[in-house]
Amino acid sequence: MNMRERILSTAANLFEFRGIHASGVDTIAAETRISKATLYKYFPSKNLLIAACLRDKSDRFYEWLNSRLSSKNANSLEILIELCELVEQLIMTPEFHGLPFHIASVEFPDPTHPINQYSAVLALELQGYFSKIAAGTGAKDPEALGQQLMILFEGAALVERLSPGIGAAKRAKNAAVTLIRASI
Repeated sequence: MNMRERILSTAANLFEFRGIHASGVDTIAAETRISKATLYKYFPSKNLLIAACLRDKSDRFYEWLNSRLSSKNANSLEILIELCELVEQLIMTPEFHGLPFHIASVEFPDPTHPINQYSAVLALELQGYFSKIAAGTGAKDPEALGQQLMILFEGAALVERLSPGIGAAKRAKNAAVTLIRASI
């Protein structure tokens, strides 16, 4: 693991378990066992480090989804159902602690703050990912379906984070499958 990856990994863990505001640059540098100067060489500001962590988490999520989605189902509603099952699976893993862009937007509630704005970009990106898959299946209104799936799974992620094991992810998946079948 190179230095940039080490810093990102350490920061991501601290942000996830302590919170973004509670994890200062001094703590991140100390936990990574580097100087602040070295940290700033790779990430000139904490905001840039936060954004890089959010981007990295998003990229890993898309890689995970894409590696599991069956290409043989790419043009059928089955890929959307498979997508819903994977999102439910992810939300239910013990390692899942919420959607990183949700957490960041809560810690930076001012809509003019760059981290809040970047969180909104990442949320729209995920909605676009859902919509793109829906478009490939011939959904009547892929943008609307993508947004509906996003609403369901964002809500399920939040409910499961607040009350783990309550069944919100499964209920969201079942509602999503109903929406998908009605949209094709």
